[in-house]
Amino acid sequence: MVLIDRWIEISEFVKEKKYASIDEIMEKFQLSRSTVRRTLIAMEEKKLLKRVRGGAEAIEEVDAILPMDFQEVFNANKEDKIIIAKKAASLIQDNDVIFIDSGSTCFYMIDYIKAKEITVVTNGIMHIQKLMAKGINTYILGGYAKPEKNLIMGEDMINKISVMNFDKAFLGTMGIDARSGFTTMMLEDGEVKKAVIKSSDKCYILADKSKFNVRKFYTYGDFTEATIITNSEIKFEEGKAKIIY
Repeated sequence: MVLIDRWIEISEFVKEKKYASIDEIMEKFQLSRSTVRRTLIAMEEKKLLKRVRGGAEAIEEVDAILPMDFQEVFNANKEDKIIIAKKAASLIQDNDVIFIDSGSTCFYMIDYIKAKEITVVTNGIMHIQKLMAKGINTYILGGYAKPEKNLIMGEDMINKISVMNFDKAFLGTMGIDARSGFTTMMLEDGEVKKAVIKSSDKCYILADKSKFNVRKFYTYGDFTEATIITNSEIKFEEGKAKIIY
């Protein structure tokens, strides 16, 4: 097998499985353990995969494209985010029209959407390719691309959202505070979130434990307007908020 062909096939194998052990790669491609190890080292240097203990895993789009500081945001509490993402995706029904915001947990939920014939509106740059790859009907809110924030920002975005009707909306958040509700640091992002909440039949805030008892500068919603989806119980004044675990 030509070297580049081997790399392509191993890369596709790892992407399909998300994670492949050294033993699995040895068996699949009839290679020795030492050859597999040398190959994985070389492939990692070319950013074709990521070596982990006992094997290799696929490189997420966020690792390949986003700046290093934003990769850290996406990868922080990743296991928790994926649990939340799976729960959120399970709430989508066939033919729904939904909004998926630019947050990292919202990004991960796209992988687990099983509903058919849905339409997704988004302002997340990284989200677009993932949605289209799944064959999901996608509406992209227009404006300026802000890749360092994974956001599309536009002056007329609020007006567009105000005439849309969403069955469900899924939003990320920078903070959840018992006094101030759902909060963010960015005024523009908060205004978009406000408009989305107003245009949605049901709104869900996707938040891992790091977002609770955190108060940021700008409030975009209160606890009567949305249900929180999280993955573990946390010390919080739950009587004020609707929470799905």
